[in-house]
Amino acid sequence: MDAPGMDTLGHLKRLIAFDTTSRLSNLALIDDVQAMLEAAGARCRRSYNAEKTKANLFATFGPEGDGGYVLSGHTDVVPVDGQDWSSDPFRAEVRGDKLYGRGACDMKGFVACALALVPEIAAAKLKRPIHLALSYDEEVGCAGVPRLIEDLEEKPALAIIGEPTLMKVVGAHKGGTSVRTRCRGLEGHSSAPHKGASAVMMAGEFIAALARVGVELQGDTDARFDPPYTTTQANVVHGGTALNILAREATVTWECRPLPGRDPLAVVGRMREIVESDILPKYAKGAPEAGFDTTVMTSYPGLALDMDSPAVALARELSGANAVETAAYGTEAGHFARAGIPSVICGPGSIEQAHKADEFVALSELAACDAFLRKVVAKAAD
Repeated sequence: MDAPGMDTLGHLKRLIAFDTTSRLSNLALIDDVQAMLEAAGARCRRSYNAEKTKANLFATFGPEGDGGYVLSGHTDVVPVDGQDWSSDPFRAEVRGDKLYGRGACDMKGFVACALALVPEIAAAKLKRPIHLALSYDEEVGCAGVPRLIEDLEEKPALAIIGEPTLMKVVGAHKGGTSVRTRCRGLEGHSSAPHKGASAVMMAGEFIAALARVGVELQGDTDARFDPPYTTTQANVVHGGTALNILAREATVTWECRPLPGRDPLAVVGRMREIVESDILPKYAKGAPEAGFDTTVMTSYPGLALDMDSPAVALARELSGANAVETAAYGTEAGHFARAGIPSVICGPGSIEQAHKADEFVALSELAACDAFLRKVVAKAAD
């Protein structure tokens, strides 16, 4: 069995031990990694969220100026609340040929592989810079990386985003937009629904309409994706106080994951049209003050497939991949590409393991990533 280096495992265990769930700060992890990188000679820059409770870190080895390769990973992880883990999610554990822990594949595994190579990067006679980019709040809509990109003093030649792809080369992904719709009703006794408006019922009709719009969107397809169309989905609903009270308020949190090049805000506009024409008039009869308030919370761009991209070409050359895959999930690659930095996704682990209890990364995947990134460093010195 191929095995990763002990340095990779050590870094990954240390990274997992930091609880960087998106609702929490990532500064302790950033402090730890920055100290290690600066000790090795890296030039480091931070960019913060508005509250300065979270930071991106951009570290550079090698010559100054434009160019070079970005190795990019996010530091935040999704919650473990309510999940049935068989071990402490923030204490990495190797069992058999897998390492378990929150973030093992999504995506501290890639970051650990990059950090394990720092001594080699620092010692290499680089002709092109190697940049390490660590971001915050990827898991809540890729909210942190735009600040990192805005803060760049030099423009890299390309970026490799190490999301879990089983080390396959992924050259395109869907975008994503998260939306919150607040339904405002009028309280009253549930025996007389015509004298008020139940916000929960309004929310139900809204969700049904969202499902119909999702079906409409299936007419526009790209067979390279699975599913091959833009999707809509409501995933969180809150509302109501008692069975016999018409709910005053309900909230639907939903998303749109568009194919690259499609405008997710068009879906938001379509839902507003349906609300005004089809749903609200029914409830306004008993409650003129009833209404819907829709807010776009986050939105990140998709990554369009470009077979001539230098990032795709480099990843294929170094990995030996014949095919270029696509992904239905989103990554920060779309933001880098929008800023004019060609991007590709390639990293250890499977997205099938992400966000679940007993998240793991196969040790063979870490070993493959070690080997791949070592070739990236060699290319930068070539």
